[in-house]
Amino acid sequence: MRNMRNRKITAVPALAIALLVGGGLLASNVRADPGTADSANSVSRENDSVKVQAQHHYNSPAERANDDLLITEVKSALAHDGVADGYIVAVDCDHGKILLSGVVKSAQAAKHAGEIAAAAQGVTGVDDQLKWH
Repeated sequence: MRNMRNRKITAVPALAIALLVGGGLLASNVRADPGTADSANSVSRENDSVKVQAQHHYNSPAERANDDLLITEVKSALAHDGVADGYIVAVDCDHGKILLSGVVKSAQAAKHAGEIAAAAQGVTGVDDQLKWH
């Protein structure tokens, strides 16, 4: 680990670690300190893996907190619905736009996950990059 003294990595406050609900695994969103503009997700299990890297540019801590809240709401809704049970789904958000990536069981499940994310209050759009097998 290089120069970790100057850069503190923290997890999203609510549901920070990967959620294990009914066998489903939702990737946690790991963020760097306020003041830095990057975040990354990386989760793998057996032959499935998800890696999301994004650059976020926030004008205030409130903007970051709003995205973190939306991530939490979408993860909770997906876990409650069970659409991702037994599969890996990563959730990220940039200024209200949700990014879903990972693997689900079918095209119908991917579409349903996108609909769940779009229904969350405050979501301005959904980029559904879910794959199925």
